[in-house]
Amino acid sequence: MTTHNLHSLVNEKINLRWSEWATRHPQLALAIDRTRLVESTVDLLREDPAFIKAMREADLDEARLTLAANIIDRANQIIRDALPL
Repeated sequence: MTTHNLHSLVNEKINLRWSEWATRHPQLALAIDRTRLVESTVDLLREDPAFIKAMREADLDEARLTLAANIIDRANQIIRDALPL
């Protein structure tokens, strides 16, 4: 996941909760810089062992899917060569 994608995702999730949270905590909402909140959350995620593990597993899953797609493409190619129409 790119840094831009992570920032966008975190920003989106914060925005989903912000209005209700700000209603309950109006003084804090005025004091908090949302851009810094997004940055801080991204930094925490990038250092979080569970997040790092999940991202590694996602990368492995993506690599496995790519490999499987390449194998299927190659098998289709061999079948087309063996059984031309």
